Amino acid sequence: MPGRTVWRAYRDRSRSTPNRRRYPAAMTRCASERNFPKPGLGWTAPEPVNCRLETGRLLIRAYTLEDAPALLEAIRASLDHLLPWMPWATGHTSVAFTTKYIAEQMLAQSGGEKFNNIGVGIFDKATGEFLGGTGVHDIRRDTASCETGYWIRYDRVGRGYASEACARVLSWALGDPNAGGLGLRRVRIYCSSANVPSSRIPERLGLTPEVRQRQDYYVEGHGPTDRLGWGVMSDEWDCVNHRRVVSESA
Repeated sequence: MPGRTVWRAYRDRSRSTPNRRRYPAAMTRCASERNFPKPGLGWTAPEPVNCRLETGRLLIRAYTLEDAPALLEAIRASLDHLLPWMPWATGHTSVAFTTKYIAEQMLAQSGGEKFNNIGVGIFDKATGEFLGGTGVHDIRRDTASCETGYWIRYDRVGRGYASEACARVLSWALGDPNAGGLGLRRVRIYCSSANVPSSRIPERLGLTPEVRQRQDYYVEGHGPTDRLGWGVMSDEWDCVNHRRVVSESA
């Protein structure tokens, strides 16, 4: 099968090629941090990285090569919905390209010191229908933190899937490695101030607003927009019930 050939090629190449960054550097990281990274806390991913998460309605799991046609169809059908916020979507023009992307995510499951990001799929738990994508990326070992994001295909938005998936991924990222989590201390979410639907997700989940960089995020068709950012710490998140911890004084 062509997909299997792609997977074997990426597997073999990974033995001699360092893990390439597939995402831009953290939006609020200064140049000295990027150019002179420090070991800091020295976080290391589990080996392997396993992702099979459930909610009331959703199954969030690692991609397989067989998911390529459904992923490609969802991206192409949702292109007007994803743009201009997610320009990566324009690259998915063929099953071969999407299969290559999935092969990269499969390689990331090996975890360990080279683990920097992984994209996973959001599926309807009852029907198996592909609904969208999420994951963790721009992992920082010095602060044991990561960024997350989410997207839902255009004809399934407005049903709370993004919030439900994001809450579950936060529990995975911040959860105890001995219980299947990644053991990170902190998760970040960023978006443009012009992307109102996306900004509602961290607000709905009760994450702390941390960043408003004025006119710092250029978006095609909108020009410079404010960059918004939210964060949550591991001791602020209930990884069992997938929600913000409610303080006793609240």
